[in-house]
Amino acid sequence: MKLGRLQRGAQCTLNAGNVESLHMSRDDEDRILHGLYYYRENIDEDVQVSSEQLLWLAMHPLREGEAWSKDGKLQSLDPSEFPEEIRGKLVTAKLELPLRYLQYRRLITYARRSDGMLYAAVTFAGADRAIRLHTQRGRMDLWYREHRDGIAGVSITVLISFITALITVLVLSKILRF
Repeated sequence: MKLGRLQRGAQCTLNAGNVESLHMSRDDEDRILHGLYYYRENIDEDVQVSSEQLLWLAMHPLREGEAWSKDGKLQSLDPSEFPEEIRGKLVTAKLELPLRYLQYRRLITYARRSDGMLYAAVTFAGADRAIRLHTQRGRMDLWYREHRDGIAGVSITVLISFITALITVLVLSKILRF
């Protein structure tokens, strides 16, 4: 039985009541970072949030992240809506790992209180990335920066270099004819 897609990049499937797969993607971190920054638009200022509220961010697209604060109250996602078999893995894959990764990359700082609430603050580098995530051009720039050493990034660089050289030759040949 297939539960369906939780969000781009994270999918759960059940087979005879057992969880087969649940994995995270970079999109989870980006959605959390974008939502945290655009909630207050302040750098290095702690925001007190619950795990359920951050889980809502991780499970909704970037364009919905600005609607996280609805009527002055942060929206949240109740993990009990998911089957018991995947609940623990859901919280780990969609919340704990992305938060640790964001902190490891120094995009946020966060601390968990004894009552389960989190204090999270977006760093300067995190704010820069969140601002880039806000526009299509910024997302393309981030994609290129992350993939420029791979085959796609090298191919794009070679293509742009070839087009630039071709345009330069055409312009110079027109200038030299006159």
